[in-house]
Amino acid sequence: MLVQCRSYRLLDSGGASRLESFGDLVVRRPCPSALWQPGLPASRWDSADLVLRPEADGAWEGARANQLGEQWYMASEAGFSLGLWPGQNGQVGAFPEQGTNWRWLRSACEASPRRIRVLNLFGYTGGSSLACLASRNADVTHLDGARAAVSRARSNAELSGLSGEPVDDALTYVRRAARRGERYDGIVLDPPAFGRGGWPVAALDGQLREITRGASAVMHSGPVRQCASLTRILLNKLLL
Repeated sequence: MLVQCRSYRLLDSGGASRLESFGDLVVRRPCPSALWQPGLPASRWDSADLVLRPEADGAWEGARANQLGEQWYMASEAGFSLGLWPGQNGQVGAFPEQGTNWRWLRSACEASPRRIRVLNLFGYTGGSSLACLASRNADVTHLDGARAAVSRARSNAELSGLSGEPVDDALTYVRRAARRGERYDGIVLDPPAFGRGGWPVAALDGQLREITRGASAVMHSGPVRQCASLTRILLNKLLL
């Protein structure tokens, strides 16, 4: 059964948690960076439909926990849909706070006088890739090292009725692309805060520095657009 969530709202945050609504589904999950006090009363937080309990090995509880076998999906204003899969790590399969970026990506692709090529590094479940594809004016190369993320990106493309097969490839793709002389008009670079095993991505053998250099090597020589989402710590390390 498909359950559509037509809107997203951040209802409150604080106490290392966030309270969100995906349509009529209210979700409470961890947010370690929210170190302030919540603004809404505890009763509002306690009434969430889904609550992740880290102390219970990442179990989801709440009035609608029995519906986790159903497929929820979120309809983005950028013209595509993303499936929602609540996981034990607190992720739900989408980062709805990227909505503004998704709309910008689609409009940037639509504004091009010719069909363009976009490279999406760390593509996760495909939000930015699908935003570009929704313009009907872009070919997208979607990269992510996690097979589960790539599989969900494919599912999201099918759910959205968009063509364009996500690519499951290693991070060395940019080096191979440079050797082949490939060029892209736009690059999306949004690395995760942590890599496999919980290690900070920026500390993994200087990969991010190499990737950003490789990305520069495959940028088209004409006018280009680049969308980057980096934490300050990652950005400082890359610029050193």
